[in-house]
Amino acid sequence: MAAGDSKSVIPLESNPAIFSELAFKLGLSPVVDFHDVYSLTDTELLAFLPNPVYAVILLFPLTESYENYRKTEDSNIPQAYHNQHIETIKWFKQTIGNGCGLYALLHALGNLPNDLIISNSVLSSLLAKLDQRVSVEEVSKIVEDLEASIKLDQNYGEKGQTSVPAADEEIYFHFITFVKGKDNHLYELDGRRNGPIDLGPTDEHNTSIISVPQLTEKIQFYINNADEANKHNFAMMAIGPSLD
Repeated sequence: MAAGDSKSVIPLESNPAIFSELAFKLGLSPVVDFHDVYSLTDTELLAFLPNPVYAVILLFPLTESYENYRKTEDSNIPQAYHNQHIETIKWFKQTIGNGCGLYALLHALGNLPNDLIISNSVLSSLLAKLDQRVSVEEVSKIVEDLEASIKLDQNYGEKGQTSVPAADEEIYFHFITFVKGKDNHLYELDGRRNGPIDLGPTDEHNTSIISVPQLTEKIQFYINNADEANKHNFAMMAIGPSLD
């Protein structure tokens, strides 16, 4: 649990069924759900992925190399982020230890087209509050209250196929999200960074992000910079049309 975290939770498993269940609980339309992504370059594997892909969630190892990269990159940001781009992209500062799965999910859901969010849902209510241009600190409190209401540990933290770590156990894996903003730029969203990371413009006529070059390049960058023991400790999920 890092200094400043409000509490610590059991980390979510990188499992499309778990993420979909929680997303539906919050207000995601059942016409889309989460799917495993096995490659961003293999055309045969990509053919099995329903399109369009609205968001990609990456689980990756927190290595010393990555932590040094993150700190260096954030030190180059000239000023603190104050939600000045909230109308373009929704970003949530992580204040819950081991809660990166929830923040990655909110980063994906919070930036979907409006017609994929059920009206009068928990998520639509959260987004309405963000539209009032609240501060980063106020948004953090909203997410903390949301986590308490959905009882993340009790209802989702103990689900999955892997052994369940303790909520206060230090975890060396982290979820981040890639999604398109309203300005048609691709963004990397990570609650541990100092704000949304603009990866540049995309084709405004293509709703799907799965073929955006910046997506492949950034994920490959993380893989290339992992040590040998962690080269294969990556997992991806995407939000796309439901197969049901």
